[in-house]
Parts: sequence; structure tokens; C-alpha cells
Amino acid sequence: MSNEWYYAVEGASVGPVSQGEFDQLVAAGTVRSDTLVWQEGMEDWLPYSRAGGAQSASATPPQPLMAQTSDPARSDANTFTGALKDGFARYVDFKTRSTRPQFWWWFVWSIIFGIVSTTIDLSIGAGDSGPVNALVSLATFLPSLAVAVRRLHDIGRTGWWVLIMFIPIIGWIVLLVFYCTKTQDQPNQWGPVPQA
Repeated sequence: MSNEWYYAVEGASVGPVSQGEFDQLVAAGTVRSDTLVWQEGMEDWLPYSRAGGAQSASATPPQPLMAQTSDPARSDANTFTGALKDGFARYVDFKTRSTRPQFWWWFVWSIIFGIVSTTIDLSIGAGDSGPVNALVSLATFLPSLAVAVRRLHDIGRTGWWVLIMFIPIIGWIVLLVFYCTKTQDQPNQWGPVPQA
């Protein structure tokens, strides 16, 4: 494997940098565990935390990041079951992007979780806001917030827009419009264009 590294910053490829420079970037926190990296010998971009185990050699220069998804390991994230896996795989990822299907399939899963947990609570006589519903709500709160923030990033808006939900009716309408807005067709500060 080569001693030169490429890494992604805001959807753009940076490099090559030497192993020594790369180690300094890691120590400084510029390259984090979720930063996409590539070096000769790797087939594809990987998060730095998973890049140590590249096994098949490829001397091809890295593909442009625009062709990559926000999580290269999750190619099925726009499907019903893929969105569930993606939501939990990126449990607290507030830094990248999620497409409309990823957001809306996660929303459907949240409704299903709520119905099932409420039904279980009612069947055990705990009322409609019993312990099962509380645990499910607690387990899905952070990934739900994360996918909502990533959806805002996907249309070029800061995740802080999610706070507009505290303005009744008007805030909800604004967020609904944002969540239905088409993906930006170019990389933005939150990463490359996700596959639709």
C-alpha cells in the first residue's frame, strides 16, 4: 500500500499527503473516524475508522467524491428496509446528508414503531404511554433528529432549521416544505451528492 493519503473535506478530495502529514491531520482532529479517506490499494473511499483493512489492490486514482453516497457502505438507504438500517447505522450523524426517500422511509418506520409499542403497552395494561413506548421513543429520538438534520443539509440548509418546529403551525409547514424539497444536485458543505 502507498504511503500517500487522500481525504475528504466538505465533499472535495484533498491530497495526496504523506503518511507523516496524514498522522498530524489525525492528531489535530482534521481527519476524524468518520472522514472519508483513500490510498492506493483501496478499492473505494472508506471512513478512516474502517480504512485500515483494505485488502484488494487498486492503483487507480480515487473516484470523485461526488459519485459517492454519504455512507458508501449503505447503497440501499433509499429503500424501505435500507432506510431503517441507515438510520441506526448513522445513529448520531449530524454532519452529512440524507435524501428524501431516506427521510420519509425513516418517518414511516417511526410511525410503525409508535403503533407497535403503543399496542404492546395497551395489551399489558400500561396505558398508551407505558414503558415500551417510552423505551422505543428514547431509542429512536436521536436517529430521528439526525435524519431530519441530514435532510436539511441535503437541501443546503443548516441543521439548526430543525428548531423552527417549536413555532406551531408555521414552523411545521416550513419544515414540511423543506423535507419535501429536491436534493441539491451539487456537493455542498455537508458532503457529496447522495445517490437518489
